[in-house]
Amino acid sequence: MDLTVVSGVPGVGASEVCRTARAELGDGYELINFGDVMLEKAAARGLTRDRDELSKLSQRDLQLLQRRSAEYVAGRARGRAVILNTHLAVATVHGYLPGLSRSSLRDVDPDRFVLIEASPETIASRREEASYRSYRETGVHSIDFHQDLTRTAAMSYAMQTDAPVRMVENESSIEDAAADLVAIVTEGDPVE
Repeated sequence: MDLTVVSGVPGVGASEVCRTARAELGDGYELINFGDVMLEKAAARGLTRDRDELSKLSQRDLQLLQRRSAEYVAGRARGRAVILNTHLAVATVHGYLPGLSRSSLRDVDPDRFVLIEASPETIASRREEASYRSYRETGVHSIDFHQDLTRTAAMSYAMQTDAPVRMVENESSIEDAAADLVAIVTEGDPVE
């Protein structure tokens, strides 16, 4: 198993970077979006079918969904190389919460963390262009704060798992950012 956790604040383009990198890497790698798995688990429990509504669930429900989603990811990662796209700091109605609980982190057991970053101004601009999504926090200062929380969460998780943290800049070219992600992912143990 080789598992890379990729994270960035909403609007930075982490999902697009992951999709582009996964296409470059080929069939030996599976891309899993943790939020999509959580939404499937939430829908199965009758909690919500709307991605934006996940952040309004109770902390208990969110932790349960994280745990079930992490178990799913761990099962998928047996014998495979996985890129897990997730948020490490999640903006909710309760405030910011860890994207992976302690038990979820143990289940996922990542080999590395990669943060996708851009300037808060770039992210704010991308958010203004995205009509398909709503964002809990707005403004450059809030984005900067969220990015700081994501960095802190990554280092905290790294300390618990002995996994390194890397950063990929996504200021302009998705292809360049994806190539950087591919280079980081393939530096790990070779996929058999």
